[in-house]
Amino acid sequence: MTIFLRPFISVSMARSFTYLVCFLLVFTGCKKDKKSENPIPDSPVENSLTVHLSYLVDANPLHFEQTEYISAANYPYSVSKLNYYLSQLSLIKSDSSLLVLKNYHYADAAIPETNTFQLGSIPAGHYVGFTCNIGLDSNQNKSNSLAATNDNINMQWPEPMGGGYHFLKLEGYFTDSTKTYGYAMHLGTKACLVKIKLLKALVVKESGNTDLKLSMDLAEWFKNPNTFDFVKDGNYIMGNAIAMKKVTDNGKDVFKLLP
Repeated sequence: MTIFLRPFISVSMARSFTYLVCFLLVFTGCKKDKKSENPIPDSPVENSLTVHLSYLVDANPLHFEQTEYISAANYPYSVSKLNYYLSQLSLIKSDSSLLVLKNYHYADAAIPETNTFQLGSIPAGHYVGFTCNIGLDSNQNKSNSLAATNDNINMQWPEPMGGGYHFLKLEGYFTDSTKTYGYAMHLGTKACLVKIKLLKALVVKESGNTDLKLSMDLAEWFKNPNTFDFVKDGNYIMGNAIAMKKVTDNGKDVFKLLP
């Protein structure tokens, strides 16, 4: 007698197997359809851009305290300190829209590491210029809004005078016909925000790093359109609205883009 053995499969197991096969077919089919319907776009080429800040006085290199320069009002003067903020650093696109690179940057002309900084994720392409502010806009210029670093703390603007931060500290000494005095060109508050716009063709490379070189001529703070006089206009201008306005207006031309 011949005995036939059958593998034992219950109805419930058969149903489970059928459901599993259907699920896998639907799942794999959905994945394929979704990928074909919504292809991932090609990512734009992005690179780094390094900003270099340098300093001149009437086209001569800045030397702290050791060199006497002649101001537009004919006073010999030296420079002992230059601290300031740049904000809303941006490249200008061909359609005049802006690509914001960095919200703000603190610079101390005497500390090299604050005068070179690298920015990543910059789309490659052609730009028509660069723009920024010297100082902080109204959204940033609020007391204790910046990180509590020593630099930011030292740049705080007094609360009784409106709070926020100094935009610029330019200090040194000048000599009149009698003796030598100190001076402090301190700018702060909304009225003293200096807007910089430099139009020049700029190309961000498709690979590697691109350099953006900004040069500040400190002599411009004392001339064009206003000839600033340390004696008549004041050698300590913080809180002197008229003197601060003169220096602010002069600040529009302090920066140039170098090749």
